[in-house]
Amino acid sequence: MEKIVSDFFELVKADAISFDERKVADILLRKLEELGCADISEDDTGSRIQGNTGNVFARVPGQLPGAIMFSAHMDRMPNGFGIDPVIEGNVISSKSGTILAADDLGGVAAILDGIRKLKESGKPHCTVEILFTVSEEKGLLGSLNFDYSKISSKIAYALDSPGHIGRILTSSPHSAKLSCEVFGKAAHAGSEPENGKSAAVGAAKILATLREGRLDEESTANFPIVQAGSGATNVVCDHAVINGEARSRDAQKLSDYIQYFEEHCRKTAEEFGVRVETSWKKGTPGFSVPHDSASVRLISKVFEQMGVTPCPEPSGGGMDANRFNMNGLQSVGLATAYFDNHTSNEHVLLDEFLRTGEMVCLAVLEYSQNPEKYNI
Repeated sequence: MEKIVSDFFELVKADAISFDERKVADILLRKLEELGCADISEDDTGSRIQGNTGNVFARVPGQLPGAIMFSAHMDRMPNGFGIDPVIEGNVISSKSGTILAADDLGGVAAILDGIRKLKESGKPHCTVEILFTVSEEKGLLGSLNFDYSKISSKIAYALDSPGHIGRILTSSPHSAKLSCEVFGKAAHAGSEPENGKSAAVGAAKILATLREGRLDEESTANFPIVQAGSGATNVVCDHAVINGEARSRDAQKLSDYIQYFEEHCRKTAEEFGVRVETSWKKGTPGFSVPHDSASVRLISKVFEQMGVTPCPEPSGGGMDANRFNMNGLQSVGLATAYFDNHTSNEHVLLDEFLRTGEMVCLAVLEYSQNPEKYNI
C-alpha cells in the first residue's frame, strides 16, 4: 500500500471530532517527528475553545530563502466514528455507513506525503511551514485562535476542498448567522384555541414565503433549524425559533439580505398577529484572491508540470484560508480528490489522491527555484 494511503487509513480510523482531535494530533506529532520536521509544537487553542487539542505547527527548514505554508484541519463531521476505509477499484470509501473524513484528513495525508517526497528528492528548497488546525468545522476556530506571528510565509495553501486535482478555490463568501424568535399566545388547545395564537404557525408562514436556497450566483441562504413548543400537544404554541445562515461573496449583498430577512419576518408576523425579535451575528469573513496573484500563478504552474488543467473558481463554503487571508497570508483552497464530503457517500478517487503529495512537493520546489516570480 502506498504510504499516503496507509497514512490516510491510520488517520481516519482514529476516532475524532471537533473539540476532540486528540488521537489525530498525537499521530501527527509522531509523524512530523519521523519526517524530521523542526519546531514541532501544539498551541493552547484547545483550552481556549473548551476542547482537548491545540493546533499543530511544524517547519521543514530550508537551504534556500523564503517560506511557503500548507494547512489542513484535523476535525471531522459527527458521523465519523468507526470509519472502516476500503479500496474498491479506483475508489476509497467507508464501508461502515459513516463519512470517510477525507474532509480533511485527505489534505493532512497529502501534506505529509509532500514533505516525504520533498526530502526524497534531495533538492534544495525554501522553508516549509505546516499547520494542522482544530475545530474548522465549528467556525474555523483553530485558525481563528492561531498565533500568526509564528508564520514567515506570505503564501499559504489550504488543502481542504472537494473536487478533482487542479481545482483552485480563489474566493469564499462572507457569512452571517440569522435568528428569528416568534412570540404567540398560549391557550388550551381543546377548550379555547381561539384565544391563542400559534407561534409555530407564524414561524411556518415566515419560512414558507422567505427567499432562501440559491439567491444568486454569489449568494445562498439556509434555515434548517426550527424549534417550537414545549412538547405538549394540548397547548397553543407561544414560542418558536428559526435559525439559519446567509452567505455571499459580495459583502453588500449579504448586508442587503440581512435587512430583507428582518423586514420579512416583521411584516409576516404582523400580518398573522404574532410578534418577532430578529438577530444576526457576523460569521466567517470572505476572501477573494485574483487569478493573476502569486499563489494562483504558482500552483497553476505546478498543475501544468503535472499535466493537469488548473481550474480557478469560487467556493460556496468557508475554510481556514478565510482566516489566513485576514492575517496577511495570501491563501487559496486546493482540492484533494474527495467528493460528497459530509455524507455517507464521501469517497476519494485513488489515482488522483496518489498525486496530491506530488502537488505539495512541486509547489515547494517551484517557489524555491523562482522566488522572485512569486513575491507579494
